[in-house]
Amino acid sequence: MLDPDIRRLLDTVFAEAPSLGAPDVEALRAAAEEAPKRLGGEPERVSSVEDAAAAGAAGDVPLRIYRPRARAPLPLVVYAHGGGWVTGSLNSHDRVCRWLAQRLPAVFVAVDYRRAPEHVFPAALDDVEAAWRWARAQARSLGADGTRFFVAGDSSGGNLAAAMTLRLRARAEAQPALQLLLYPALDADCSRASYRRFTSGYNLAAEQMAWYWNAYRSSADSKAPELSPLSAADLAGLPPAVIAIAEADVLRDDGLDYARRLEAAGVPVRVVDCAGMIHGFLRWTGEVPAARGWIDAIARAARELQAVSPSTVSAQ
Repeated sequence: MLDPDIRRLLDTVFAEAPSLGAPDVEALRAAAEEAPKRLGGEPERVSSVEDAAAAGAAGDVPLRIYRPRARAPLPLVVYAHGGGWVTGSLNSHDRVCRWLAQRLPAVFVAVDYRRAPEHVFPAALDDVEAAWRWARAQARSLGADGTRFFVAGDSSGGNLAAAMTLRLRARAEAQPALQLLLYPALDADCSRASYRRFTSGYNLAAEQMAWYWNAYRSSADSKAPELSPLSAADLAGLPPAVIAIAEADVLRDDGLDYARRLEAAGVPVRVVDCAGMIHGFLRWTGEVPAARGWIDAIARAARELQAVSPSTVSAQ
């Protein structure tokens, strides 16, 4: 059953207009920037926020660093925002990063990666990698303990976080201590049952998600693991995962199936099944009070998983 505040938003703010073909990219981007201003409420207070940049293959990658009001030692989280690889920015996900940084607690490094359709796969992932390498090198100066590194993201950002772990494994490099995947997009074929069950009427429509995938994928093979992590033949050796899923979301089964496959490969997993929620709810903490409770639950799951998986921490 949908949360009453979610139902209200679906009936008003997110009432769906009929599809008229390819979306207007600039209108989508404007809407993504406006949503947290209308629905996000007051930003959570943290100790400090500052902007920086990492050197990427195509130029500087803008970053934003959040330091929580918490005592050291703190892990460091590289965070990729959602938005279908097409929308979203440091500003659109500012509140999400503040909430999570304060509640984990952790130093957050948010990544403003290049977006589709101007920049297609693997441009966004390359930028996340640049941020990952910069953050590891700068961890202690940023106020983190320099021994615990997480990757995280919501929706398409969850895709990038999961893909980053696969890229690191392929190169035999040190893995993050944790991957935090929030309603992640993990299958470019859009083939799972939740795409049919929640086709429309729940904010993110199946048709819209397929368009996002195509905008990002371009001519890449839909089965490439760095594009579709669920297509990876083997998930062994990946970091412990907290996977949050929404009750009514076309991406619900992406997250559930990835969790099952990780568990089968011997990877510790915690699934946070957010009852009554739909895709994108983490950015609506002002209008959906229950979203704040789910953020607390996600942070708690991350702390608990780290407590029982200390051997996965890598300082290399």
